[in-house]
Amino acid sequence: MSAMAFPIAGQKIIRATPTPLPAPLARPRAVVLPAALPSQIAANPGEVEGNVYRNRSHGFEISFPDNWLITGDDFGDYMRSRGFDLSLKAPEVLSLQNKTQLDRALKNVTVLLTAFRSLAGSPDNAILRVSIEDLSLLPQVKDAVDYFDMMRSQFATMTLPADFKYSDTQAEKLGRKQFAFIDTNTEAGKKRLYATVKNRHAIMFTLSYRTDDDLVTMRQILAAGNFNIK
Repeated sequence: MSAMAFPIAGQKIIRATPTPLPAPLARPRAVVLPAALPSQIAANPGEVEGNVYRNRSHGFEISFPDNWLITGDDFGDYMRSRGFDLSLKAPEVLSLQNKTQLDRALKNVTVLLTAFRSLAGSPDNAILRVSIEDLSLLPQVKDAVDYFDMMRSQFATMTLPADFKYSDTQAEKLGRKQFAFIDTNTEAGKKRLYATVKNRHAIMFTLSYRTDDDLVTMRQILAAGNFNIK
């Protein structure tokens, strides 16, 4: 089970350097790394250089628009001090059995990056989360379509909130890369979940949004991404 449909931990704000999309990725400023990485991502956290996030361990990089905020490792504590809990955990609205099942599954998920269109807590904000899930214990998952089909089958076994809706598994080519995706929808807002599978890991890009303009921006970010770096 992936973290995509639920809140996840963030990190301290680093303002992006202007770079229009989908122009070629810029290489501004020196690499900025979080000062103290959580232990679960210490081996492959990736790096932020200006408005570009790069992860050589998982072979991809993406570029954000200049008005987006890329977060650093102490952002979760900052938001909790202001009444917003962005930690990686199952929603309280689930039954105890479903919540326990989901919390156990989330232990296989690593959050790589959280980015905001506006300052966190702003109304009608958009949040793009990048995460990976280790698939070594899920040999039946061969590609991203399998991954979302498995996720949907897990949804079907849960007692979910009445307003939670999810789509069929779909596919879309953005730039040179083919992604699988699903949509979810609640009264709180919409989510688009894109994924690709590489080296027995599902790489997930999850957008929480309300306006279609933010979905257009996400598609531009992925279309301009480089998913073949070494």
